[in-house]
Amino acid sequence: MQINMHFSCVCHKKALPLHPLTACSMTPTVEYIQARFDEYNTAYFNGQLPPLPIKLSHAKGFLGKVTFTRRKQGLFSGYRNGNFVLRINARIDLPETLIEDTILHEMIHYYIAVNQWHDTSTHGQLFRREMARLNADGRHITISHRLTDEQRAQAIIHKVRAVAIVHFADGKTGVKIVPNQPQHIRRWQQMAMRRFPIRSIDWIESDDDFYAKFPSSMAMRIYLLTDPNSLPHE
Repeated sequence: MQINMHFSCVCHKKALPLHPLTACSMTPTVEYIQARFDEYNTAYFNGQLPPLPIKLSHAKGFLGKVTFTRRKQGLFSGYRNGNFVLRINARIDLPETLIEDTILHEMIHYYIAVNQWHDTSTHGQLFRREMARLNADGRHITISHRLTDEQRAQAIIHKVRAVAIVHFADGKTGVKIVPNQPQHIRRWQQMAMRRFPIRSIDWIESDDDFYAKFPSSMAMRIYLLTDPNSLPHE
């Protein structure tokens, strides 16, 4: 018998002491995160951390997260952690040093979980021991990752929307915001083309505040524009 349970170790956005800032903020990419992971794996974990999938997130509630499953090995055996994924938030532009320490925070979680160790809590004795070890080397890792007022002032919040610019057969133009996932986009377009007299649909990804007033859903509701020229230039 196998029982799967899903877990995640999350870095939330909580108030923390002023973090050292670099000259500018940045948005992490998968390539950047991978490079830092490889560098820190060698520098701080003796290269012991196995490679794992890295994904970007645009969620509001965390800066970093390691997710994994716990699978029961047998009826009388314990659980084993597996299927690890590292997610780093790309919704917010932040100082590079804070992004680096977020990656390291999650690597500590990964280090504990991949070794099948049991901590006293999510940020228990094992986590705090490793955090102290890395901070002694000049890092600024914290238990949680909320932003200070200064960091909030520098952070640029992005919500990237999947926008359908709908051109009707009668010459009218409408806008629809769809959940920004490929399967939702394909499904909504298929349903809309069958239901409405549509000439064409142009899809764009945009973080322009113009589109914030339109709800995001799979509903067959398209918002007609009185002036198509009012659309932002992407």
